[in-house]
Formats: sequence, structure tokens, C-alpha cells
Amino acid sequence: MALKKYNETELLDLRTGGVLKQIQKDYFILRTRIPGGHLKAEKLKKYAILAKKYGKDYVHVSTRQGIEIPWIHIKNINSLLKDMKKFGILKGACGPRSRNLIACPGSSVCRFGFVDAEKLAMKLDKVAFGKEVPKKFKVAITGCMNSCAKPQENDLGFQAQGEPEVDLDACIHCTLCAKVCEKVCARGKGQPAIVMDKDKKPVYRKENCYFEGDCVRVCPVSAWKTKKVGFKVYIGGKVGRFPRFGTEIAEFVEEKKIPKIIEKSVEYYKEIANKGERFGEALDRTGLKKAKDKIL
Repeated sequence: MALKKYNETELLDLRTGGVLKQIQKDYFILRTRIPGGHLKAEKLKKYAILAKKYGKDYVHVSTRQGIEIPWIHIKNINSLLKDMKKFGILKGACGPRSRNLIACPGSSVCRFGFVDAEKLAMKLDKVAFGKEVPKKFKVAITGCMNSCAKPQENDLGFQAQGEPEVDLDACIHCTLCAKVCEKVCARGKGQPAIVMDKDKKPVYRKENCYFEGDCVRVCPVSAWKTKKVGFKVYIGGKVGRFPRFGTEIAEFVEEKKIPKIIEKSVEYYKEIANKGERFGEALDRTGLKKAKDKIL
């Protein structure tokens, strides 16, 4: 039986859906997406079936929390895509479109997390993934100030932060909050946000706070609590050949506003960028003021 010959349009359609030409003739790589990196064990078994049936019995875990299966022969592509659909495995993307939204686990399992970043990423998949853009567009969400999902290295990044407050009546004057603040906030802002007064009561100076929550975690009597949770927003970050660190445009943004920020960021990117130009490059050319007005 003669092999099916894919024309350029058909190859582009395959690439749009995450099926990429391999360096070896007639072989392709299947790119899938896993929003937030959260994958059920049962679904993982389905990947194993596909890798064994169509590839060389192994997968590649991508840097964007997806799974890729290489060594798909051209004659098996249609059958593979049918099995993917049957198994509920989500297609990835390539080329000029938005990619899989990545996230750290956040508060589901991490003691530092302010929000369940994994769960939020899964909710935002329909908003963030697969949009046609001038080059590519990447979104990341991280659940705390440790920045494990690297929101500053994405076109659009969200970083959870928490503002603390103290109940002085519950305080036992142990000074642990001030000590940990000296290690963290003083390192981030130059001066600690918490100092002890003459009676060994903590004095909170919000302007010096790094909003990372160690004072809350270290307090043995829960005198310190998280008063407010929100997100820093970064735009224009990327790595690659010409890396650019994202620019912070807002802090303590409410979670409910994130879907609109994603939509507006994609729209604005399409409005200002030339073909083949990343968001950050377009922002360097057009400036940040209008971007903030359009996005926030």
C-alpha cells in the first residue's frame, strides 16, 4: 500500500494540532498538552499504550509540562489521532499560537502555596490555549513568591502573593517573625518588613514586605495570618535565543480577573506585533503604558 502523501497545507494542519515533522524521513512527533502538569494515573497508562503501539515505547516530558511521543510513522498518524480522541488526550500546539499553560502545584500540596495553581491552570486552559498569534504565546501561573513556574520567563505570568497581618493580642513575643523577615524581606527589599519594638512586639512595615508569607508559616501561635491573596502580573517575558525578563505591571490582582487579562493580553499582542515578533519584542517597540491600559 502506497504511503499517504501530505501536502504543505495538510502538514501545517498537523503542526497546528501538535504533530511535528521529525528529522528522520516519514516520522513525526506527537505533542500533547497537560494543563498545569496535572495528569491522572489512568491517563498516564493511555500514554504508555500509544507510545508502545505507535512509537518506540518511550515518551519525552517537555519543558511545558506536556508529553511528546516521537517516532510516529506517517502511515499511523490518522489511527493515532483517533486513539488520542478516544483516550481523551489533549492535543498540543506548535507555530504561531498560544501553548500549554504551565503551573506549579501550589497550595494543593505545597506548604508555600497561596493558591491551587494546578487547579487554576486547568480551569484556564480554554481561555489560554490554541489562540492564533503573531509568533507564540506562553502563560504560566505560580502559587507563591518562590516562582517555581517562572512567570517572569513567559509572555504572560501570574505569581501569587499574600499580604500578612498580625494579632498583637495573640503574639507571644518569640521574635521568630522578625528573624525570618530579616532573611527574606530584607533580602528582597533591602529592609525587613517586621521589626520588634522595645516590648518585643512586632511592628509591620508594609512598604518593605515581600508578601511571601514566611512570617505566617513560622508563627507558633498563628498570631500572623494572611490578610489578602492576589497575583503579580508579568508581561513580555521569554527565553530562547534572545531572552527577555517579563515586566511587572500589577500586583494583588484578584483571581477572578485572570481570564480577562489573558484574553486582553492575546488581543493586544495581535494588535501591536508584527508577524514573527514575540510579545516582549513588540512591547519594547510600543511601550508599556498603553499595554497596561489595555490589559488591566
